[in-house]
Amino acid sequence: MNIQRDLHMAKGEGETSYVNNSRLQQKALLETEAVLEKAVGEVCMDLHQPAMTAVDLGCSSGQNTLFLVSKVIKVVGRDSDEKSRCNPVELQFFLNDLPGNDFNYVFRSLERFKESIIAEQNTLLPPFYIAGLPGTCYTRLFPRQSCHLFHSSYCLHWLSRVPAGLEGGST
Repeated sequence: MNIQRDLHMAKGEGETSYVNNSRLQQKALLETEAVLEKAVGEVCMDLHQPAMTAVDLGCSSGQNTLFLVSKVIKVVGRDSDEKSRCNPVELQFFLNDLPGNDFNYVFRSLERFKESIIAEQNTLLPPFYIAGLPGTCYTRLFPRQSCHLFHSSYCLHWLSRVPAGLEGGST
């Protein structure tokens, strides 16, 4: 089996798809929402560039895929309104998963997402750009110092290798 090619959630929008079977993961995301918002605010306040880059490692495809994107937009929009130091001009998002992920579903949902976030926020949103990035976290995905925030949720059970330093049960 080629893990990068063959390992993925059930594609599409059918009864057994990840789109329709990811409530448990959604609950975990909601439990950590305050921690994520705090982290975004801290990253934003330390930002010395006109753009902020955030990455979701293991984004999958479904109702939770754009959770990170919506939270970052919410925090940056809110904090910019409050005239805080959180004031990047633009937001860039990379949604990363293995190549077998249903990125087509994600891309088809972007227009609906943009419409809903505009309606929900009642404020001027910072410009934002969303791109898919197929690949594995076991190889370099980005140039050095090019990303400000990485997020990954509910993914440890998908690791196909023991992380360096944890071999042999010494930790």
